Amino acid sequence: MGFERFEDTGSMEASSQPRISLRKSGSIGISKAAMSEWFEDSDAVVLHFDEDNDRIGLEPVEEGTEHSYTISRSEGGGSVTPSAFLRRFDLVPEVTTRYAAEWDEDNELVAASLNEPVGTYGSEDGE
Repeated sequence: MGFERFEDTGSMEASSQPRISLRKSGSIGISKAAMSEWFEDSDAVVLHFDEDNDRIGLEPVEEGTEHSYTISRSEGGGSVTPSAFLRRFDLVPEVTTRYAAEWDEDNELVAASLNEPVGTYGSEDGE
């Protein structure tokens, strides 16, 4: 038997679709597409949670405030580390989970329905 090419690198696929990830490490990932679409001019986000509809909201803000979280930027997107927020609403997943993100015109924030994951990454033991 010859070589079999292994193509599953274990990393999340890059997507041209805006995504938000709840990470088991206690952070929220913002995909590169979401960063360029809604967070280009933002240094921070104010977080919201709609418990009735199980939706998370990220309100882009240009400068940090007392109630915001600073966006850490990387080549692949961005992230915030709102551990208290995630614990308060019991949102830390057992595995990192991605969600489609969209602009919520009524609330002027980026929203993701936590009832509709689009993928997971990692295992309960490792990231």
